[in-house]
Amino acid sequence: MAVKLSRFQGSIVILCCGVAFSFGALTFRYLEEANEWQYLFVRGLSAALVSILIILGMGRNPFRSVIEAGSAQIVAGLVMGGLFTLYIVALSRVTAAFVLLIQSTSPFYAAIFARFFLKESLTRDTGIAMSVSLIGVIVMVGGGLESGDPLGIILSVVLSIALGGYTVLVRSSPARDPGVPTVVGGSASALVAGLMAGFGPGLEMSGNDVFMAFIGGGILIGAFTPFWNYAHRFVPSADISLLLISEIVAAPLWVWIWADETPRTETLIGGAVCLISVIWLTLRSTKEEDHKFERLEQTRALHVGAVPSIFRTRKP
Repeated sequence: MAVKLSRFQGSIVILCCGVAFSFGALTFRYLEEANEWQYLFVRGLSAALVSILIILGMGRNPFRSVIEAGSAQIVAGLVMGGLFTLYIVALSRVTAAFVLLIQSTSPFYAAIFARFFLKESLTRDTGIAMSVSLIGVIVMVGGGLESGDPLGIILSVVLSIALGGYTVLVRSSPARDPGVPTVVGGSASALVAGLMAGFGPGLEMSGNDVFMAFIGGGILIGAFTPFWNYAHRFVPSADISLLLISEIVAAPLWVWIWADETPRTETLIGGAVCLISVIWLTLRSTKEEDHKFERLEQTRALHVGAVPSIFRTRKP
């Protein structure tokens, strides 16, 4: 029997994954000499390799898993690889504040795609949380919306649309191994970044830079995206993109604590508004759920370790 999570449990998983992903900004800050393409190459490659090793550790053939995953998950993996690349290239052309603001609109795109392809209606609670979070992000970026070149603006918009589309692709695909998109996306990202780095400084990197990129890819992406992908099956698409704002909120805090970059007051206030909105939405997801739970059984679908004992699902 496949592992099942309640909507509340799935929301908690996504929130935790967002916090984990937020450490990626810190690993990028700790680079000594590597540029964005070198970092992307090691990050994508290590994410794919860690996912492959985990699948092997659970007694499955990773290549067969990719083949059996179906076209939707493979396309989702390619979109994931595109997200890795788009984010870095967009940052090189427009301000981080602008990318942040545009990325916060991804829940709206996810809601549109989910309505059109999955017939999922946008709930009142989700609509309220989305609006409040958008206000919070506007407060966060404050006056940091300096103009950038047209290509950077276009890439930022495409990034937001792709993030919204990714959630719908994963949610609509058959219940297969959730590590497949990471294998496909990491490999695709590494291929593109490797080619770009090859035309520039090459792939030679210091030990520190390789280690930072490995943490950003192998640990933060390779180990956490399977959980994130699996939770897609139990949480509405718009909620998924919204809950992932925890990544946007947490990233400045880690850079503040460990890289000594003091965030503006507006960043902290706006981040608090966003965080309150997603926590409120998560708690509201329990409104119609009862408290009768049963012990979950581990399944190969959730291949990253044993299912924590705190996860329970409702009895039918």
